[in-house]
Amino acid sequence: MNSTIQISPPEKITVIGGGPGGLYFSILTKKAFPDCQIDIYERNKADDSFGFGVVFSDETLGEFLTRDTQSYDLIRSKFAYWDDIVVARDGEKVSISGNGFCGCSRKTLLQLLQQRCHEEGVNLHFEQNIDDVSDFHDSDYIVACDGINSSIREKFKSDFQTTVELKKNKFVWLGSTKPLDAFTYFFRTTPFGTFVAHSYQYEEGMSTWIFECAPETWEKLGFETTNETDTIQKLSELFSEELDGHALISNRSHWRQFPAITNKNWHKDNIVLLGDAKATAHYSIGSGTKLAMECAIALSDSIVRHGINKEAAFAEYEKLRRNKVEMIQYAANVSLDWFENMNRYINFDFQQFAFGVMTRSKKVTFENLALRDVSFPQKVLQEFNTRINASHINIPAAFTYFQLKKLKLENRIVMAPMGQYQAEDGVPNSWHFSHYTQRALGGLGLIITEMTAVNPNGRITLGCTG
Repeated sequence: MNSTIQISPPEKITVIGGGPGGLYFSILTKKAFPDCQIDIYERNKADDSFGFGVVFSDETLGEFLTRDTQSYDLIRSKFAYWDDIVVARDGEKVSISGNGFCGCSRKTLLQLLQQRCHEEGVNLHFEQNIDDVSDFHDSDYIVACDGINSSIREKFKSDFQTTVELKKNKFVWLGSTKPLDAFTYFFRTTPFGTFVAHSYQYEEGMSTWIFECAPETWEKLGFETTNETDTIQKLSELFSEELDGHALISNRSHWRQFPAITNKNWHKDNIVLLGDAKATAHYSIGSGTKLAMECAIALSDSIVRHGINKEAAFAEYEKLRRNKVEMIQYAANVSLDWFENMNRYINFDFQQFAFGVMTRSKKVTFENLALRDVSFPQKVLQEFNTRINASHINIPAAFTYFQLKKLKLENRIVMAPMGQYQAEDGVPNSWHFSHYTQRALGGLGLIITEMTAVNPNGRITLGCTG
C-alpha cells in the first residue's frame, strides 16, 4: 500500500538581496507555495544596476526554459546571441565557432525577474539595507544572497567558515557603444605590461569590457582605484584600435581584485547562503550569474521537496550543488591563474597563444575544439609543424621529432618510469631487458627507466637497481 509523505510548507521566507539568484529563487518557490509569504529586501533602488552585461550558455538557457517559461520568454527576447569566440592580440586575430552563448543587460535581467516576482505575488522592498536578521525571527527560511560583500555572511563567518582570498590581478568593469559580433579577448602588449579586455555585446549598441592587468602594470601606468575619468582616458588610448572610435562608459567602475570566496558551511540555523555570498567564480569563465541562478533552482527544489524540514532541505541543497559549485570554482581558478600569468604566454606563436586561451581552464581539449570548429585546431597544428620544419604540415604534434640537446627523439611520446623490483643484488637482468625492449618496439620516442640507487643502502627494496 503506497503512502504519500505529507510535508509542511513554509509560511514565510525572507530573501536578503535582490540579485538574479534571489529573484529567481523567489519566483520558483512562490509558484510551488502560493500561500507562502516571500519578501525580498534589496539595498539598491529597483532600477539600479552596477555592471553592464551578463552571459549564459545554451545549456543554461535550456534549464531556465523548463523551470519558468514566462521568465525564459521575457529574457530570451532581450538576448544578444553569438556563436564565435575571437582571440585578438596586437592586430592579429582568429575566430573559433561552435561556442553558443548569449548576453543581456544585467539591468534588463533584474527588471524582467522583478516583473515575474510581482506577477507571482512576491513582495519586493527596495532601498532596504539588512545586516541584522533578528527582525526575521518568524521566517522559516532566511536566504542570504546579498552579494560578494555579504553583511549576513560576514556577521556569521565563523559559523559558515568563510574564506576570502583576493587574487592579484587588477580589473575594472566598463561598457562601450562598440558593437561586437563575438565574445572577444583583446590582448594588448604595452611598454608597461600586458592588458586583456574580456568583451561581448549584450544588447543593441552596448557591450561589456572587463579590462585586466597585473598589479605592476597597473602601478606603472599610475591608475587610481576610484578615478573613473582617468581610467577611461588611459584605457581608451591603449585600446584605441579595438574601440574604433567608440567611447568607454563607466558605472561605479572602480579597479578591484577578484575575491575567491568559499564557505565550508552553506547554512546556519535557518539562514542559507546563495549566489556570490556563498561562492564566487572568476568572470573569465562567465559563470557568476549562471552559478547563482542554478543554485537558486536547487535551493528552491530542496525546500519544495522538504518544506520546513530545514535539515533535510539544506542537506539536499548541498548534495545537488556542492560538487558542481566546487568544479566550476576549480575551473574558474585555473582560468584565473592563466590570466595572472599571461605574460608567460604572450609571446607564443599566435595560433598557439590562442589555443592556450581557449584551453586555459583545462575543460576544453584539442579534440573538443575540433568538434566545435575543425579549422582552428588545424591552424594551430599547421603553425606548429611549420615552425619545427616537420615533414608534413598535418602531423599530430605527439608524432613530431623533438631535439633534446644533442639527442633527437623521433616523437614526443615518453614512457614514465615504472619500478620492476626484479634486480638481483642491484643488477638489472633479463626481466628488465624484456620489459624495456618490448616497449621500445612499440615506437616510443623516449623510455625513462626505473630509478637507480646511488649505493646499496639507497635501495628501497631488495629488488631495486643500483
